[in-house]
Amino acid sequence: MTPARPETDAGYEILEHPADLGVRAWAPTLEVAFEQAAWALVDLLDVRATGEGTPRELTLSAADTGSLLVDFLSELIYLHETEEAAVSGIAVRRVSDTELDAELTLAPLTRRPEGVVVKAATYHQLRVKRDDERAEVRVFLDV
Repeated sequence: MTPARPETDAGYEILEHPADLGVRAWAPTLEVAFEQAAWALVDLLDVRATGEGTPRELTLSAADTGSLLVDFLSELIYLHETEEAAVSGIAVRRVSDTELDAELTLAPLTRRPEGVVVKAATYHQLRVKRDDERAEVRVFLDV
């Protein structure tokens, strides 16, 4: 898997860590940065699908934006595991300080994923940073 180049408007990269894997994602908006982090997770799991799927609305509340990111990725892991789902679409519509509205498009797995097994999104070195021009998030995943 080749991460997006840092000079692009939006993308992600996988961060090395002795026991876990990290994700750093960036974009012009926090919503797109959250989407990029979710796509990184989907690619690590090897569950990216193409084509049609079933939309799944997500509305999450948390104490802060970092907790929203952890909860969002945790929900994605949960849906993948419990519904044996692949992901063909991710649209984060709104991220506020304490709430997130998004839609995932889920499709049935058609093959056995060959990615890493991700147990959870963690608060280890969690960071959400934004200014007028760019948003950046960092989260580590327990593998």
